[in-house]
Amino acid sequence: MFTDDTLSNYLFTATAQGFWQPEQTDLVAAYVPRYYPDATALAVRRGPAIAEAAGRYAFPAYAIDADSLHLGNQALDDEALIPALRRKLTDQIDDLRRALTVRNAH
Repeated sequence: MFTDDTLSNYLFTATAQGFWQPEQTDLVAAYVPRYYPDATALAVRRGPAIAEAAGRYAFPAYAIDADSLHLGNQALDDEALIPALRRKLTDQIDDLRRALTVRNAH
């Protein structure tokens, strides 16, 4: 998904939507650390439209833990982030932070 630049934006989005599923968090956990550098590189190569899709649909939203939040915060410090991806990641990481706070409170 992140290395095949022949995927159309539509196929990328469809693939991303099917990848992160809440009942398979253990199965895809190893991909969480790869998401940030791979999404950054993809956005640089393919531009704002795919950056938006990567930030919205390919984000590991069900990886709600402190490690994932830490990785996300580190990614926001990366100067290679293009603005479209930075905007989406900022929102997604904020949602992740709030979800983790709620989870830890209960």
